[in-house]
Amino acid sequence: TLTPTLFPYTTLFRSHLQLELTEKKSSMVEYGCYEFVISDDGMGMTPEYVERIFEPFSRAEDSRISKIEGTGLGMAIALNIARKMSGDIHVESKVNEGSKFTVTVYLKKQDREMPDTGRLLALPVLVVDDDRLACEAACAVLDDIGMRSEWVLGGREAVTRVVRAHEEAEDFFAVILDWKMPDMDGLETARQIRRAVGDDVPIIILSAYDWSSVETEARQAGVNGFISKPLFKSRLVYLLKQLADDEAAEDDVPDGADAEQDFSGRRILLVEDNEINREIAEEVIGDFGVTVETAVDGKQAVDKFLEMGAWYYDLIFMDVQMPVMNGYEATKAIRASGQEDAVEIPIVAMTANAFAEDVTASRKAGMSEHITKPLDIGQLKACMGYWLDKNKRRKK
Repeated sequence: TLTPTLFPYTTLFRSHLQLELTEKKSSMVEYGCYEFVISDDGMGMTPEYVERIFEPFSRAEDSRISKIEGTGLGMAIALNIARKMSGDIHVESKVNEGSKFTVTVYLKKQDREMPDTGRLLALPVLVVDDDRLACEAACAVLDDIGMRSEWVLGGREAVTRVVRAHEEAEDFFAVILDWKMPDMDGLETARQIRRAVGDDVPIIILSAYDWSSVETEARQAGVNGFISKPLFKSRLVYLLKQLADDEAAEDDVPDGADAEQDFSGRRILLVEDNEINREIAEEVIGDFGVTVETAVDGKQAVDKFLEMGAWYYDLIFMDVQMPVMNGYEATKAIRASGQEDAVEIPIVAMTANAFAEDVTASRKAGMSEHITKPLDIGQLKACMGYWLDKNKRRKK
């Protein structure tokens, strides 16, 4: 906790602000929970106004501030930002006594272990986006990783550049395509690249939009992976490393051999209320060599987790929409149980919803990752490989 700081400020009124910052216990793996308390001894607000302070274009009706410019959007924007960071804002105020704003946000910890990027060094990547600033920003991230980046501003130019590199036997390690582009969008560009050079070049779709509605079409167009805007280094490294590992596995495995990862000896708890979905997921996950145990709702999952004891399960796949106790509630109960591995065990949300608010809700509940249904084998394999390896190192 930081020592509260007092400092005067001058407006139409004389008052003091006090700022206090406290790190709270976090229910989210690899995220810290931080509480900012900002209080003053100023004019305060009426209870009626406090109730609608977050409404857009809302301003208190007070002659003392009527001449101060403002649209009444500040608090609505602030609350939206806090909630996008899985947090919230709470307001307390009394007229002529002052106000207190408590802001809670979850921030990604920067000291977490990053994947080894040695295999990515000097590999060429092409970035395709109609926004020059977006291209430059993505290339800056790639260059920071140690890769060789270049960019073009459209799909047609991208196809030409990929074909030329292929003809010169200098294929790109990967092509990152913006989804929404004029003239030729990301999916059509992917199709053109596949027709021109085949399957040799991995293609990644980059988008600020929800792509679940076109994922099937994108896979058919030859897209290997998806990543969301804004582009964060950790996400990009994780995805590129998976592509590099997949390529290495293909090179190392003789023709006809099984290149699938083997997770023998690992134990997974699958939580799914739909019998058919549960049987399919159990079969798919079990093909990786793990032992799969199941639960039909969140309460049964919590009971099994506690009954079997610490470090029994290596990973939990948790459906979100379930009777008795949903996935969010079950995850919160596990994280708060106090069992030795309660905070460490990876809990991965499985849901048909892939909107930003669903991802935020799963993280706020304490889930480690969010994957969509129907299960994509490549995404499932990458997810299991990452979290089972990470949890194995934690248990040591």
